[in-house]
Amino acid sequence: MYIVWGSSVKHQALGPRSATCVACRQETTHVLMRNYAVRHVYWFPLFSTNASYTKACERCNLITPTGEPAPGTVRREPFLHRMGFIFPVGFLVLPMLFALVGIVFGAGAGKLASAGSEATSLVGVGGHFHTDDTDRAARSAVQALFDRLDTQRTTVTATSARIDGHTVRLLTAQYSQLRRMNDRDRLRLMSRIEEIVDASFAGDEVFLGLKGRLLWGGHAHRQAGDAWIHVVDETDPEKDAFARYHDIELAAAQAPAADVDAHP
Repeated sequence: MYIVWGSSVKHQALGPRSATCVACRQETTHVLMRNYAVRHVYWFPLFSTNASYTKACERCNLITPTGEPAPGTVRREPFLHRMGFIFPVGFLVLPMLFALVGIVFGAGAGKLASAGSEATSLVGVGGHFHTDDTDRAARSAVQALFDRLDTQRTTVTATSARIDGHTVRLLTAQYSQLRRMNDRDRLRLMSRIEEIVDASFAGDEVFLGLKGRLLWGGHAHRQAGDAWIHVVDETDPEKDAFARYHDIELAAAQAPAADVDAHP
């Protein structure tokens, strides 16, 4: 019996740091990155080893090695990478899964239809997010960027919602080969997408996401007219955009009550 054992390299953004850039010759903002290997069995990720740290200048994108940050200043290195404990648990329940194969195949068509409807409701949560002509134009421009870069199997989506005079826009690009891009190329790609978004949605709040096959590999957000903020934690820009809409909706609903209290 053969056991497939190996590892893959992962990168984890830990947040901005102020440091002197050897290329810019001045103090600039750097993104601190943790680089580590994830050991896996049969392509199931298990635990992390061999952590090292680099910093990327946000001005010139120069990546240089750096020392380990002080304990408690950043998130700890993941030991069981991305719920790697599921593999041994799944191995124990494998016999039960074989017993359910017939049921799974019998209900396959129904499950696929259900999954499709759930995906549709997520994109337009509550029916508030839709795609207008401005979204379509921005989506086409970003898709054209990926085509010029010869990145195949890329899907770009753009939706928006309006409430109380405020527009929240969400643009995401899913690129199946994203994990093969290094940190510098990802930063450059995000910057080029941000330029397109700035030209398309100058007066709107925008959430921007870059996704691989399954996981988010880039996330940025800006208010109307403000600078871009790169989100370093592994959050979902779709959920953040929907949460932002509901916050505005709640504030708009409470505004009349506040006016009544202020003017009896």
